[in-house]
Amino acid sequence: MCSIKREGLIVDQEGMIGTRWARLVALFLVLSTSAAAGLWSQTTPTKQQEIHAHFQKAQQAIQSKDIAAAEREFRAVIALDPDNLDARGNLGVMQFFQTDWAGAAEQFRKVLEKQPKQWKVQAYLGICDGHLGHPAEARRLLKVALPHLTVGPFATQAGLELAEISYQSGDLDGAVDVVRILLPSNPNNVDVLYTTARVYADLASRSRDALLLTAPQSARTHQLMAEMLINRGEARAAAAQYRQALEINPNLRGVHFELGEAILQDSRQAPALAAAEKEFRAAIAENSADANAEYRLGTIYSLRRDYQTAIDHYSRALQLQPDNGYAEQGLGAAWMKMGNPEKAREHLLAATRLNPLYPTAHYQLSTVYRQLGLETESRQEMAAFQKLEDSRKRIDQVYMLTRGEFPESNPTGPDTSGK
Repeated sequence: MCSIKREGLIVDQEGMIGTRWARLVALFLVLSTSAAAGLWSQTTPTKQQEIHAHFQKAQQAIQSKDIAAAEREFRAVIALDPDNLDARGNLGVMQFFQTDWAGAAEQFRKVLEKQPKQWKVQAYLGICDGHLGHPAEARRLLKVALPHLTVGPFATQAGLELAEISYQSGDLDGAVDVVRILLPSNPNNVDVLYTTARVYADLASRSRDALLLTAPQSARTHQLMAEMLINRGEARAAAAQYRQALEINPNLRGVHFELGEAILQDSRQAPALAAAEKEFRAAIAENSADANAEYRLGTIYSLRRDYQTAIDHYSRALQLQPDNGYAEQGLGAAWMKMGNPEKAREHLLAATRLNPLYPTAHYQLSTVYRQLGLETESRQEMAAFQKLEDSRKRIDQVYMLTRGEFPESNPTGPDTSGK
């Protein structure tokens, strides 16, 4: 497993650290005086006035970014009233952002002794324990607190800490549970995306290694090797591995379809189309509701320019799977070739709704709009196509730089244009 600097998790997220002092009170879920009053020691009116004055001075110091002064004021409150949870909590947050993990942890524990269900305080303490070298306790605290945190930068930070601790301890299943919580609210957060990719990659590697050690000559091992080869763009070698898998276990579910895909990826010459068709028909014989195999038969007949038969297979695929955007695109392309732009528009519009990131559908819809004299709509679809193509090229460039090889896989879906 690779590791990352733990300090990397305490970073500027949506300006959280960049303006940490001006927003300190907002970042900490301050305990209300009225809610905690019953837990504090009884103070005299004069002492209460002193406490109030120290809080005002602390707030002014925070606004002025005078952290030392703010800390002195919170400590003065604690000296007057050791059970004042507001002062302890805010002092803990200040120490937290100065990476005084031990000092912050002491304050947070005092708060939790009185109010154990202060989930944000518990998460802060969990992060501190992680930095203090107590991963088991950190994981326990964060695991309990995370589901109760309001979605936002701090919840993300707490989740990333929990995922990192779980990952470093070898608990990949626990790390997966965390990223499943984080991803929906952080679809573009690079730290969340990186953590997700790393966790799933390690989980896949662990399962792959276990399979190779347990049954190195099994049909499933050959199937797995074929999938790895496909991902590297080695379709012909992958097809050979799929055939070996079927020799060992002719009833291995799904392999006929995967073999057909590998054959199509390797070549679209007539012999390859015939071989692929045989595999897709075998897949349908194995499972009559295999919408993907029907769709691929449509692809083959489109490549043979038998568009009516292609339409029949695409239509069958949609009957089996109404939300199949690729089948909708295939129907649209076939109707274009049949000279019916109105029907082509109907299906291509459906394809772009079902799969907005499929560039082929946008390109073909642009062509249909142009045929129908709808120039504005045509330009809009062409712009969408170009944007997706530019994104794809950037992704390909990143892979070339980081992996040293070009991954011959299409992240936006198969091309069924018939070219």
